[in-house]
Amino acid sequence: MASPSEETWLIRHLYRAASAPASDWMPALAALCDTTRADGAVLLIEAAGAVHRLVAGDPPPLPPPETLRRLRDERIHGRGDLDMPGPPLRLIAVTVHADSRAWLAIGQAQTEFRAADGALLARVSPHLAQAVELWLARQADQAATRQTALLSRALGAGWLWLDPALRVIEADATAQSLIDETPGLRLAPGGRLDPADTQVGRDLRRALDQAIAGRAHCLTLTRDRAALQMIVLPGLTAPAPGLRPVVRAVLRRAPRASAMDPGALAAVLGLSRSEARLAALICDGATLAEAAETLGWTLETTRSCSKRVFAQTGARGQPDLVRLMQTGTAWFAP
Repeated sequence: MASPSEETWLIRHLYRAASAPASDWMPALAALCDTTRADGAVLLIEAAGAVHRLVAGDPPPLPPPETLRRLRDERIHGRGDLDMPGPPLRLIAVTVHADSRAWLAIGQAQTEFRAADGALLARVSPHLAQAVELWLARQADQAATRQTALLSRALGAGWLWLDPALRVIEADATAQSLIDETPGLRLAPGGRLDPADTQVGRDLRRALDQAIAGRAHCLTLTRDRAALQMIVLPGLTAPAPGLRPVVRAVLRRAPRASAMDPGALAAVLGLSRSEARLAALICDGATLAEAAETLGWTLETTRSCSKRVFAQTGARGQPDLVRLMQTGTAWFAP
């Protein structure tokens, strides 16, 4: 029989698998194998039409899905119940939600399982259901976070929190990328935001002081055409648990339409690839003469193409085309 410490150890592994950032079930399944002397374990999770199979060691084969779905919850099943020939097997099913179930099985190559091994599965089954529920919720949260990060990246905007010494306390992936990709901007030892340009450094210090005093302040961190902009905002009114009061900031480098895939842009705007390339250059602020030089066209060809672009998009001219593109959803095309 598993000792109370072994059972507690196994239960802790289950919850750690559900909530750890890596969401790794291998240690929990390996712990179950160690406790029951099984050669392998398999956890099958079915949720919202998707099936997740997680294994450790030499996992036992499972019965077909239609058999699994007929099994009663929290009852220990062996090969005799399942009408399956082969080495010893112990399997338990749990319901997580109306559309989510899980099955946990352990297998032996030779020796038979002890009665205590089945009893252990039965005792941990309520914890298994809760752990799977937590894991599914975490997977949904992570998927939502990834989608938000993709949208943030497409807009070229990211957030960060700064302390009064200009140390970056937290930053999202986009803000971190913008810092890493910007020449003349770095994180000094200790995480302090450190512009190479002394004037920019003074502007940043002034912006931080204003934010601490309760006033938002905008500044430009780079002076090239692809400028990196920043707005420093008053601190969090209710800091997250464990965080000392910090100042909020948003970094943004507006994405360039000419960096988009011409085919994707053409599909969104209903243009040809050539027309989409011209529309992107206009959106980025190029004159028709500059666009003609970039594309290797004559000015007359560029003017003619621009008229087709305006007609197709409903724009009344270059400024209107820029407005339509900047406020549209083309930035999110694959």
